[in-house]
Formats: sequence, C-alpha cells, structure tokens
Amino acid sequence: LKKNNLVKFCAFMAAAVANTIDDGSNTYLLLRSIGTGAFGNDVEDIAEYFREVLEMPMMNSTRPIRYAFSNIWFVSIDDWKNDIFKKILPKSESDNAEEL
Repeated sequence: LKKNNLVKFCAFMAAAVANTIDDGSNTYLLLRSIGTGAFGNDVEDIAEYFREVLEMPMMNSTRPIRYAFSNIWFVSIDDWKNDIFKKILPKSESDNAEEL
C-alpha cells in the first residue's frame, strides 16, 4: 500500500510542479486525503505518505518539492482529517499545510 501510494503521490507532485508558473511563488496546491473515504485507508498513514513525498528533492534541485508551491492545502469536508494532515505535514516559510 505504501509503495503504491508513494508512486501515485509522486506522479501528482510531478504534474503539479510541471504546471506551476515561474517560480511557483503564487501557486496554490490543493490536495485531498485520497483513499481515506470509501477505501478506508488510515488518515495518518496517508498524511505520512504525502509528507514523505513533499519532503523529497524536487527534480534537479536539493530542496524539497513542497517549496515549489507558495501554499499547500489539504481539503476535506471532515475537519478531523484536516487536523491530522495539519499535525503531520511540515510547515514552510509560507505556512504550508493550511486549512481551507
């Protein structure tokens, strides 16, 4: 499960980075807690997988992928899921992992 999710989340990030404009300073990345609804995956596990991917070096850079975006929002209609993501995900200088 972890390996499959890491591959999937890396693909999401690569597509998002490819679609940023300029340096990404005004780019918002909206994600959701994929797989935690009908598929019943553990929210903390999914948040950890996203954290791991966001901390990976960006293509041709030593900085983590998360710095390609000015803000990263994890959106869920379930506040408790947002709370878990906010707790697990790192914050950058631009206050990543904000809640909508």
